[in-house]
Amino acid sequence: MAFGGGSVMVWGAFRLHHRTPLFHVQGNLTGLRYRVEILRPLAVPTLQQMGPQAVYGQDDNTRPQRARVVNDFLQQSGVNRMEWPACSPDLSPIENLWDELDRKVRSNLPPPRDVQHLYQMLQAEWQALPQRIFTTLVNSMRTRCVECQNSQGGYTHY
Repeated sequence: MAFGGGSVMVWGAFRLHHRTPLFHVQGNLTGLRYRVEILRPLAVPTLQQMGPQAVYGQDDNTRPQRARVVNDFLQQSGVNRMEWPACSPDLSPIENLWDELDRKVRSNLPPPRDVQHLYQMLQAEWQALPQRIFTTLVNSMRTRCVECQNSQGGYTHY
């Protein structure tokens, strides 16, 4: 998320009744860092709590997320990975959350003083997002997929 004095990259994930902490990604995110700083401490324990049928859902198909070190780690951890088409924001409900988070932070007055303050605001707003938003987004997935299929991968209202 950008503001007048810089930007902050964050990672977060959610499922129907759970959200991970918001993680501040500092610097260049590599596959190794993604595995060590995000997957191992945040994503995999959550998936393992869900049981053997749990699936690591969506990601952005970025290089760090698709790196061999990440694929090997997920496989070794017994995590099933769902494949998603590249460049499919209509199928990615986290994009709706990022938009909501952006609106919430931008509505704060005064605006963030610096990058650290921006991250603190993001964390607070992430935790304050009502559960109904997460539930609505998860429950929208069937409709998103149907609309995407009906539009043959083209525009949907999401």
